[in-house]
Amino acid sequence: MPQIFAELTQDQPHRPILEYALQYVDETLPRVVIDCGCGAGNEAAFLLKHDYQVHAFDPSEASQQVCQHRFKNHPKFFFSNHIFEDYPFPSASIIVALFSLFFCAPSQIDHVLAKMKHALPQGGILLIQLLGQDDPWLLQQPQTMQGFDRKQIEQLFIDDYEILMNEETGTEHPNAHGKMKFWNFHTLILKKI
Repeated sequence: MPQIFAELTQDQPHRPILEYALQYVDETLPRVVIDCGCGAGNEAAFLLKHDYQVHAFDPSEASQQVCQHRFKNHPKFFFSNHIFEDYPFPSASIIVALFSLFFCAPSQIDHVLAKMKHALPQGGILLIQLLGQDDPWLLQQPQTMQGFDRKQIEQLFIDDYEILMNEETGTEHPNAHGKMKFWNFHTLILKKI
């Protein structure tokens, strides 16, 4: 049986952009994070080491198994099997959705972003990635994925967030299986106003 994402990535470190985003967190806010599409829990592991309470979700049973083993009996880790559209976002000071919001149904993006906004307090941080318009996944799965350009992203967030970072990436890089893929995505750090 082929390995899936959570199994392939469970020994990797957290993504460095997480540390960069944390510098914008208001230290007076509760240390509560939602890790969306958490995979093997690499971001969660880093956050738990820094004394955050982590609410993580992922629809993959492999993610559930990896995370339940990895964070067994950890009092500040809470996992649930959900997709974005069905997850009941609790209140949190930070929401992280790295390489995961891509898989939210295009018809549900606005609904999910509204739930995220509602879960964040003023000053809360949203760290997300959205596909760019040149990513090949859009051609392969046009009904299930949505791409954005910079102007569309600004329109999505300008009324509710200060856009601290909007960086577009377009590069060849191996996927979790080691196969080369052209990636086009936007990484955003947003602060709720």
